[in-house]
Amino acid sequence: MKKLLSVVLLLVLFIGGFFIYLKAAPPLVTGTIEKSEDNRSVVIEIGNKGLKDLKVTSVRINNNANPKDVKIQVSNQQKDLAALTDGRGEAENLEGIENISISKGTNPEEKGTGYRLIVSYDEGIHNVHIKYRYFGILFNDTVEIE
Repeated sequence: MKKLLSVVLLLVLFIGGFFIYLKAAPPLVTGTIEKSEDNRSVVIEIGNKGLKDLKVTSVRINNNANPKDVKIQVSNQQKDLAALTDGRGEAENLEGIENISISKGTNPEEKGTGYRLIVSYDEGIHNVHIKYRYFGILFNDTVEIE
């Protein structure tokens, strides 16, 4: 009986420690932030420093408002994501947030697979609230737009 209790206690401590670690060091990382002159469109480089893929579940702006448009741009090429247009000035490789998982080991500071969150709204954007799931846990991250 004591052996079983010890195993259960160790398991609870391990899971609790892992949960605390995840909350203390969230996996979503942001890089360069670009914005339009009128602050109605924002492009944020994002990545995942975690151990498994993460899933963006929702994006809100300012005081929890729904943005007009939210897309994620994906590139597996080693070139600047800003240059990925189709020749007409429109961005290539745009997907809805529901269609993309951010791969593990992607860092906006390193070249390789890159992700950009593209958000637009009818008014100026001052902050972007990103909700995502990682290991089944819901995280919130706020990016301030200066």
